[in-house]
Amino acid sequence: MPLAMMSAGMMPAVRFTRERIEVTVHPETIAVNGLYTYANPWPIPMSQGLSVPFPVDPSHPAPATVTVTEVDPRSGEDTRSIPAYWVGVEPYFSIRIPARGTMYVRVRYTQWTTAESATYILTTTRPWGKPLEQGEYLLQPRGVDITRSNYPLTGADRLSFVREQFMPDQDWRFTWRSRHTTPS
Repeated sequence: MPLAMMSAGMMPAVRFTRERIEVTVHPETIAVNGLYTYANPWPIPMSQGLSVPFPVDPSHPAPATVTVTEVDPRSGEDTRSIPAYWVGVEPYFSIRIPARGTMYVRVRYTQWTTAESATYILTTTRPWGKPLEQGEYLLQPRGVDITRSNYPLTGADRLSFVREQFMPDQDWRFTWRSRHTTPS
């Protein structure tokens, strides 16, 4: 979910330019691995506070754990943990981006569901004031069949959609049906 800004109605200091979201769907959980790109267009280092909003309701409790890490753009490896603190059901953290630099942040979490459905929040892109240069969204079913997505998906084992200059007007909602195996 495009990470929400913690800047009380002010325009962000940095730019949120790209995201690549992989959601692995299991019968009772989704595992999200999001890679977010932030750019600092200014000639001085900038800090930006961020939060991770979750769609929480009785069928979708808040994730028990969330990890936030900085990612090396050359290797794609996590380089350091970014400390986060919780306020209610949302973790908050801050990033510092060098002058005219870029930072890659990975957020991972698992969310339980009793409803065979999930929502990935996309509309938090709007407060950033500019569309994403690119958003790439992948669903990997594991023991389930995807039955619906409000964004059209392509592919077979890895379902996906990609958008350029993307300013979402709705969150990504999808449903599935568990595959039932019968004993032989």
